[in-house]
Amino acid sequence: MDTNTTVLLFDIDGTLTDPRELLGEEMAQALGNLKVPFHVAAGSNLDLVEPQFLKPLESFGFRKNFHGFVNNGSAHYLCNFSDGYQLEPMGSFDFEEHLGKAEFDHLMSELLGAMQRDEFRLPDTVKVMGEQVKNRDSMVNFSPSGRPAAGVLSEAALANRKAFVEFDKSEDYRKKLIAYMEAKFESLIREKQLRIMLGGETSFDIVVEGQDKTAPLRWLLDGGVERIVFMGDALFPGGNDSVIQDWVDRWTGEGECPVEAVMVDGWKDTLEKLRGGGFLD
Repeated sequence: MDTNTTVLLFDIDGTLTDPRELLGEEMAQALGNLKVPFHVAAGSNLDLVEPQFLKPLESFGFRKNFHGFVNNGSAHYLCNFSDGYQLEPMGSFDFEEHLGKAEFDHLMSELLGAMQRDEFRLPDTVKVMGEQVKNRDSMVNFSPSGRPAAGVLSEAALANRKAFVEFDKSEDYRKKLIAYMEAKFESLIREKQLRIMLGGETSFDIVVEGQDKTAPLRWLLDGGVERIVFMGDALFPGGNDSVIQDWVDRWTGEGECPVEAVMVDGWKDTLEKLRGGGFLD
């Protein structure tokens, strides 16, 4: 890695793409024309990131290298597209091993069990489509309405997703479910340094402090990068990018914090902020 540089670090879903939609050609071309290196930090696992972002980026003619941090930032890959499509694993973290099998199985059981409680039953307008609980190796993702298989969502799945998003916004459903889980697992959260945060529009993530999107920050700074500009759509409190905003706000190192957190509202806003920041003509 080159030292003494400024680099960009991007969230993917909602930042470089529309939620759960494929990367578009305009953004792919912009990434290829950036004046500084970039890397990505995604909440999703590789099975989702590949068809949504990585493979479309390569198919649009991107022929450079960058680092991809998936599973909410704690699984690391070198993405080498200079001569075809190549991914090299660089490191990962095992959430189940960290908790221990008994505690992990209990957590999984309680997540599904919560959905049977009267206060958390979904309305008739929302169906469960796909898996609700997903072990992403270094974290657990829970989607009350389910998560269909990787790839482009069907019209029915998109309509169901929109119905859940509207319900969640009107009832703060996920926030109430998170509060319930935080109370239920208060001692485990404290002992194992867990954090529960909103994930995208329809889910929430259970992660381990430090094994999150701050992991790429530490890796880049340890490698000699002097300045990181992170762009994400969920820097608000409780969002799955909020750990980066917290990291910036709590900076105690020498001098000014080397990380700048920039809130964006979709991929078009990301392009505008890249141009405004001088990273793109």
